Amino acid sequence: MLEINPNRFGALFKESALEGFEKNEVIQYDKTLEINPKDFEELFNVGVALGKLKKTDQAIACYDKALEINPNHVKTLFNKGTELAKMRRHEDAMLCYDKILRINPNHVNTLSNKGVSLTKLGRPDEAMLCYDKVLEINPNHVNTLSNKGVVLCFLEKYEEGITYFDKVLEINPEHVDVKNNKELALVKLKQK
Repeated sequence: MLEINPNRFGALFKESALEGFEKNEVIQYDKTLEINPKDFEELFNVGVALGKLKKTDQAIACYDKALEINPNHVKTLFNKGTELAKMRRHEDAMLCYDKILRINPNHVNTLSNKGVSLTKLGRPDEAMLCYDKVLEINPNHVNTLSNKGVVLCFLEKYEEGITYFDKVLEINPEHVDVKNNKELALVKLKQK
């Protein structure tokens, strides 16, 4: 049987948020910070739960407080960067990603996300460098293969982009977005 510890509201919040009781549990966010304002694990867990609830500003606030306690915690930096990117604050997201990459230059998910932010900022050549590094480390990183294909198509290199879409479809033949991107690239290639 589950025993509730009133000093661990964040963990309870996280579990209940995942079960779909989001709105009633937001109150526990405030209680967590009241009871344990310097508990890194609580702040991190509540940040994760708030992110899942699409309460991005509150999630970022939790991550910021957690980072005051442990400024080099990679997961917290990554989650904060991801939340910032969701808000289209790509320059801010890249500050998180760059800090992670100073700690671990081969963090593939960070490199991939940084590539997305660079693309959104209109810097596709820099994005490609991130994607290439990911694919050196993990040649089957599906998101990166797909993202590289998209950037290549944006640069009107449709044939090359299609080869990356094909690589994704070899790994996951049912990837709907990639199927659609490939179809669009084929249409653009015929119009060229």
